[in-house]
Amino acid sequence: MAAEELAVEVSGAGPTRERAFGAAMAQVQAQVRDRVPGMPVRIEPRGIALVRATEERRTERFLGLFLPRTRSHFTLVVSVTVQVTAFPLDDVEFALRDERLSPIQRLLHLR
Repeated sequence: MAAEELAVEVSGAGPTRERAFGAAMAQVQAQVRDRVPGMPVRIEPRGIALVRATEERRTERFLGLFLPRTRSHFTLVVSVTVQVTAFPLDDVEFALRDERLSPIQRLLHLR
């Protein structure tokens, strides 16, 4: 197994700060899987750096006049440094087992 350290940049958005951060961190595994050869076995975060964070606020009113409320939408971009331990699947040799069924067996097994 090979260990490798790399940095991925992910973004997330949501109605709260926690949801935006959670959405960003949920993308780390997919980004790492695309960039690392083999199958990632362990993804261990080493550091997180904030690239950009924004909050958008707007005021909504019922019928344009009544009951004003403020809505927020948070967006953030973070750079995550991770150490990845991956298993090289290209080096694995699989044994081939070929199954031969007669037409009657195929009908009985519905294969």
